[in-house]
Amino acid sequence: MKPAIALTFLRYEIKRSIARRKIIALGFFTLLIGTAPYFLLSYLGGGHGELITILRPYFGYLWVVGVFLPQTFFIPFTAILISGGAMSEEYEQGTAELLLSKPVTKADYFTGKFLGGYLLIVFLVGLNMVLSVMSATVTFGPQTGLDTLPLVFAAEIFGALLFFGVGFMFGEVVRRSSLAYIISSALFFTSEIFGLALTLIYTLTGLAFYRQVQLYLPTSPMASLALLVEKPYLPSRVDTLLMFASFGGAVESSITFTIGLILLYFLSVLVVSFVYFERADISRKIS
Repeated sequence: MKPAIALTFLRYEIKRSIARRKIIALGFFTLLIGTAPYFLLSYLGGGHGELITILRPYFGYLWVVGVFLPQTFFIPFTAILISGGAMSEEYEQGTAELLLSKPVTKADYFTGKFLGGYLLIVFLVGLNMVLSVMSATVTFGPQTGLDTLPLVFAAEIFGALLFFGVGFMFGEVVRRSSLAYIISSALFFTSEIFGLALTLIYTLTGLAFYRQVQLYLPTSPMASLALLVEKPYLPSRVDTLLMFASFGGAVESSITFTIGLILLYFLSVLVVSFVYFERADISRKIS
């Protein structure tokens, strides 16, 4: 593999996503998520003094709402939207055959496309964090505990690898963007629904088996890692905010196990993607 050629494809993938306005639309939604909750709370609090009274002990830590709110649904779904079309759209438009007819290797092409799409996810996660901290500061004053943000950032972009890899794999295997989006999204929402069902059954029965099964669902480590990393650095009173922002809190309890599970799922789908890409014929334009 030649890094310079892979870098060319990386830039190409970023420009292609911008040209298709996909990243612009996702950036707009990121802007809403990073700002709207704070200004809404500020507006409601202005007319209802009791709300401000309730929130006052949390003023310095309200940044956690905007930072953790997207990780359960928005970040994985965004990862699927970006990665699901990275490979499949090239087949649909007939550009894959053209690009691979140049003096490049499949490894160059595959690596550049993957990293180009993934950098867009990294950008959106970083943008959301910046907007959340700025909005919380403007509406509720100086924020505390921001020195841990780099750890949270690293955990969130690492967790995003899981469903980014899933979308990328289905985009390559089915080679139709709409079908890749549907299958990847179905897997994500099925995992979420099973997780809720298993939580309910575990709560009612107390049987550890159901909790153990839930730990291995792909959504569990993805949604838990950043929480596990951040929680030791925050006061116990902020747990309420974390529970709210993460729709229930962390499912996993071990950082090492969580990282290992994410790597296991990610490497599995990455290997499937590359092996299929390496061995399959490059289709002409798919109608």
